[in-house]
Amino acid sequence: MSFVNEPLILSKKLIIFTIIYNLIEGIFALHFGAESNSVSLLSFGLDSFIEIFASIIAIWGISSTNKKVHIRAEKLIAYSFLILIVFILAKSIFDLLNTNKPEISFYGIVIACISILVEGPLGYQKLKIGRELNNKVLIAEAKETLFCLNLSVLVLIGVGVNYFFGFWYFDPIAALFMIPWLFKEFREHIS
Repeated sequence: MSFVNEPLILSKKLIIFTIIYNLIEGIFALHFGAESNSVSLLSFGLDSFIEIFASIIAIWGISSTNKKVHIRAEKLIAYSFLILIVFILAKSIFDLLNTNKPEISFYGIVIACISILVEGPLGYQKLKIGRELNNKVLIAEAKETLFCLNLSVLVLIGVGVNYFFGFWYFDPIAALFMIPWLFKEFREHIS
């Protein structure tokens, strides 16, 4: 096994772990998000499935030596950022305009804390490998994971402030703060 293949093999294992983790995380986040009407938790759950999509695309992209496949894979991952922007905008605006208050969610706080502990090290390890290999597909997929880390912090703020202080509007507002970062990543990986 050559030196170049070792990081590539490790990156595929990390991506497979990402898929399994996000499947579990996404199911719980969507369940508790729907139960509490939390736009932050729903966005978080949706992002888990978008991250699964990005991870599957990344495995396809890094498994190929064809440059066109790499470009196509990176663009598909970029569009996943755009999908999340549309959802966050629509749901947050709807909730704020209609005073659609989320319920408090202890489990949302727990999910966000677990995600911070898992997604941070996972995302940074994938980003490090992507940069070592100069692989834009792996870098884009790692940024999707790091977005999940940022999202976890915002969910913790939005759901936590609602849980502890009853300020329901922090939930959709926290979700809106995700959009500039998402748009930056979309533009960077679509060009």
